[in-house]
Amino acid sequence: MLFVADEVQSGLGRTGHLLATRATGVDADVYLLGKALGGGIMPLSAVVADADVLGVLHPGQHGSTFGGNPLACAVGRAVITLLADEGPAGMLARARRLGDVLHGRLAALVGHGVVAVRGTGLWAGVDVDPRLGTGRDVSEAMMRRGVLVKDTHGSTIRLSPPLVITERELHEAVDALTGALSDLP
Repeated sequence: MLFVADEVQSGLGRTGHLLATRATGVDADVYLLGKALGGGIMPLSAVVADADVLGVLHPGQHGSTFGGNPLACAVGRAVITLLADEGPAGMLARARRLGDVLHGRLAALVGHGVVAVRGTGLWAGVDVDPRLGTGRDVSEAMMRRGVLVKDTHGSTIRLSPPLVITERELHEAVDALTGALSDLP
């Protein structure tokens, strides 16, 4: 049996680690990558595994909607190169550092319109007090303040800022959330 890790949303730096599973000490047999692999500008996804797993497929046995796009592949290679710097100035370390800022600010909102916060790195789920409104209500209030977030289920919103966000922009986003919460009845 193979362990397949769907890292389409969590992989490639979002959590402050190249792969979210590896941050917990787990190695999968197969990784599914997407979204971030295209650098936010190209549709690109990948199935990543070693030759023992992927070697069972041979040319012509499998097709792809976006397979073989040279521009998308060049963007994907550039993304991987950018994330390869694991030093203190690299994107992964930066995502962890800014993630600490994000989660510190969000934790301060618990009890002030927020009932719980979870996540890691530049990725957070924020459970809004359902007495204030739904995730959709909060998302729309934040949009009016110039910040886009995704409502997920019920009163939960997802924050997933780009890895290139500045600390100032991160504070502005949390300030917008604080304001949006006060906008709700």
